[in-house]
Amino acid sequence: LDKAFAWTGLWMMAVSPFAGNVLALGALYNRFSSLPFLDKFVTLFSTILMIIPTIFFSISWVLWGIFRNYWFSPTSRGSKNPLYQTQFNLVGTRDGIEGSQDRLHSMLVDMVTLKGETGNVGFMYALIHSFLGFIVCDVAYKGYWFEPNGRLGWRFELSMTTGAISTTFLFCVALRSLFGHASWIKLKPIYAYMSPLGMWFAVVHVMAFGAKGWNTLFNKNYHNGQMSITFVSSMFPACIFLTHHFMGLFGTKKRVSDKTLWKNSFIHMGTQDFKAVCNRATVKTLEEESRPSCIKLI
Repeated sequence: LDKAFAWTGLWMMAVSPFAGNVLALGALYNRFSSLPFLDKFVTLFSTILMIIPTIFFSISWVLWGIFRNYWFSPTSRGSKNPLYQTQFNLVGTRDGIEGSQDRLHSMLVDMVTLKGETGNVGFMYALIHSFLGFIVCDVAYKGYWFEPNGRLGWRFELSMTTGAISTTFLFCVALRSLFGHASWIKLKPIYAYMSPLGMWFAVVHVMAFGAKGWNTLFNKNYHNGQMSITFVSSMFPACIFLTHHFMGLFGTKKRVSDKTLWKNSFIHMGTQDFKAVCNRATVKTLEEESRPSCIKLI
């Protein structure tokens, strides 16, 4: 159960960059012939890196697509899906207005634009895993973690240390996502640096824990041929982050930075309503502050 919480949390925090990589690769292939040679090489190598995450995520992706379309089916109008209402395409096409965008593309867009939701829920699972780690880090539960002298083995010390650092960094990122208007957490580097650092420490945390047993990956007699849980749970985010950093290092993603991502209609309209409420509250506050005060002289 503890591993299940860790796996779920780590994957949920990697879902948004996974979708971002796939969208970027799709846009790059659409203009592949006009790309410089270096960008073509980066695109092809990034595609290879993304094979493992895509295979691992495929079952969850298919199930999510089925339930997602079933949920919105009562609001569909014929072949039109109202997921992207009130949003206009910059090139003037009607797809954005009527919400009839490609379903695969729209699911990837949702994964990117809902990064705050998936990231915070993922951190919740990671935090649960951290508390459970305090409980089970005992010779009575995990005897093989400890050396004969009673101390943790070096792999497990590394795993615990990187896990604690990861939880701390990701806790700051979660605070930034939930309470971003506080003055002390408005710094952009919290997203730009602490978020990837925290997730990389989480990947190392998992790898240090179970990499020793990866020699059984293709042994059909080990766990009925199932791959190591630490391999599956860590390779998904590791390949995603490597792809993201690799394309960022060579500036390949900038080739498609002109693409506009639409938001799910519920999120988009909810955001617009929230902004309208905030604007009304601001105007009301300004009116009250500018109203002349009546001072009764005695």
